[in-house]
Amino acid sequence: MTLSRRQFIRNVSIAGGALTLGFNLSGCSEGGLPPVRDGVFQPSAYLRITEAGEITVQIHKAEMGQGIITGIITLIAEELEVDPDRVRYEMAPVHPAFGDPEMHLQLTGGSASIRVYYDILRQVGAAARATLIQAAATESSIPAAQLTAHKGAVESDDGTYSATYGELVPSARMQPIPTEVELKPAEQFSVIGHHNRRLDSASKVDGSAVFGIDAYPDDYVVAILIRCPHFGGKLQGFKADSALSMPGVIDVFALDQCVAVVGRSYWVARQASLKVDVQFVQSDSPLQNSAAMRRAMVAAFDDGDFASIRADGEPLGEVGGKLVEAEYHLPFLAHATMEPQNATAVVTSDHCRVWVGSQAPDIARDAAARVLGRPRDTVTVHNQMLGGGFGRRVAADSVEEAVAIAARVGRPVKVVWSREDDMRHDFYRPAMAGRLQARVSERGMVSDWQHRIVGPSVNQQIFPLLGKAAVPRWVPSGILNLAGDIVATKDFTAVEGAVDLPYRFDSIEVLYANLELDVPVGYWRSVGHSHSAFIVESFIDELAFAAARDPVEFRRHYLPLESRQRRVLDKVTALASWGDAPEGRFQGVAVHASFGTVVAEIAEISLSNDVPRVERFYCAVDCGRVVNPDIVRDQMVSGIVFGLTAALAGRISIENGAVQQSNFHDYPILRHNEMPEVHVAIIDSDAHPSGVGEPGTPPAAPALANAIFSATGRRMRELPMRLS
Repeated sequence: MTLSRRQFIRNVSIAGGALTLGFNLSGCSEGGLPPVRDGVFQPSAYLRITEAGEITVQIHKAEMGQGIITGIITLIAEELEVDPDRVRYEMAPVHPAFGDPEMHLQLTGGSASIRVYYDILRQVGAAARATLIQAAATESSIPAAQLTAHKGAVESDDGTYSATYGELVPSARMQPIPTEVELKPAEQFSVIGHHNRRLDSASKVDGSAVFGIDAYPDDYVVAILIRCPHFGGKLQGFKADSALSMPGVIDVFALDQCVAVVGRSYWVARQASLKVDVQFVQSDSPLQNSAAMRRAMVAAFDDGDFASIRADGEPLGEVGGKLVEAEYHLPFLAHATMEPQNATAVVTSDHCRVWVGSQAPDIARDAAARVLGRPRDTVTVHNQMLGGGFGRRVAADSVEEAVAIAARVGRPVKVVWSREDDMRHDFYRPAMAGRLQARVSERGMVSDWQHRIVGPSVNQQIFPLLGKAAVPRWVPSGILNLAGDIVATKDFTAVEGAVDLPYRFDSIEVLYANLELDVPVGYWRSVGHSHSAFIVESFIDELAFAAARDPVEFRRHYLPLESRQRRVLDKVTALASWGDAPEGRFQGVAVHASFGTVVAEIAEISLSNDVPRVERFYCAVDCGRVVNPDIVRDQMVSGIVFGLTAALAGRISIENGAVQQSNFHDYPILRHNEMPEVHVAIIDSDAHPSGVGEPGTPPAAPALANAIFSATGRRMRELPMRLS
């Protein structure tokens, strides 16, 4: 069986003696949170209300453009009976009260924020509402059953009594917080499911939004690092006399396998770094270029150590029909966030403060504490907005650098990575390869599906990082590394989207071989689904062609009748008028489920001098109950942009152990003039909400690849696609 990230962290937390952190409505008494002030009603760590009527929500998830600030406030405001526009917000500190109830980490990823916290945050609002109503009942001697909360006030049913929440704060502070509350039925929702404006938009327009890079403590200096360009390389030595003689340069010194250059400004430090003579020694690994890695992946299909992930049914062999085979290859990909990596640190004799935009501020706190050799509670992390995350900002490498340098120079330090550093020293989406085969009978029936997957394990590298922040400090790092090695053999991030194949074929086999390469890898938007969807949905199209069936009808035939996949497939084909595209237009389809959400997409392209151009994209999404339809649409469009960028231009290539790409000129992002017109349809559903931040990305590449085949007869089995 595969072991999920959540299952793993839960298991190692229990094994390591960590507390099981259930949700606690009154959990604000734990150390590390500010004490409750006089005149403030704070029923939980997430919420406080002042006598002046100010309502403030703690945002415990990272805001990186996905709209989670608006989502969190919407859920609490719905049950609290206030307009979301009335609610202020602050980024939450690191504290167990904000830990994920399954992973015990304050982590933003896996499209999990609304999915996991939908009921939890509504309970926060409902408990506060119930307490305020009880406070009003105590003050007025009116039975609570005859009182109603409405627009930030409690009113009697007969209209003889009304008190604002602010007026009720003194009495509410004296009331017990209920541990069991009744949530509103969906038919009474006034903000959930409605077109509420994003609450962070204005600050991003007027420039008042604060990102990690916007921290400027008094007397700060700036540091940049000269990094070894070769994976696995070592620092041999350096000469810094010329740099140290420059005005404004404070220090130049070795830091691990890098050279730190500290100056009064970024420009000073950057110019000084050009004057440092650095010698690095390259690794002697044979896998130091993309071509060698490609050869190793191909060889692994035949001689790799494969683990069986799924094996259903008995293969039919030759009686099943003709054999269809295909091999697909996907490259390493960078995250290419708009805001480069950065962190700012102030280190004193007894405390450390860090400003950063992190997807995992508790990992950042743990990293800082480990660098200094101090307890975690001596580190305060001020988490800010993120200028893009996509999984990159789970790691805390910039925090480690800022803290180490600040401790060395004795002043506040801001570390800023250049775009080139960011591109060449990422935790990349792993390069992956898939070899598939299946049999198609004369009647178009499919059997003997076999999918071999080869590529690096993300969790072999990332699980030790997550584990360090989740378990007590006495747990040896070797135990965490061993856990990563064990998980790597059946890494769920390598097989997700492939192992849970929704099509009802007679026999299905999925195998995975971990191939260790000399490249750091990490989570990337949609993680394993980003490669599994391309491989699976491209091959499904090849099988449809081999069976002489329409690609949509072929999928419908093999999908369960009442499946969500069929529902979104029917929706998107109606939206795109499948089979009736305008003259000169060609369409391709893909459907994929990830993070509890099912998305179907149709790419519509044209040909100009035999070169495809993406004209339109159609998308249907089933994400359960929708909290904010505008944000769902935005995230589907965002995911399509991300997926198309990877499909058309995304590639990290390696020569002599060094990444060749450096900036947006050779790692381009989809431009406005390349962007297709996008149409999104949301399936009405009363099911529990599922993720929306990532599921729009996986189907984009296969939908486009299948449209190109429809137009040209050429199969796109490798990304990025070569269109000319």
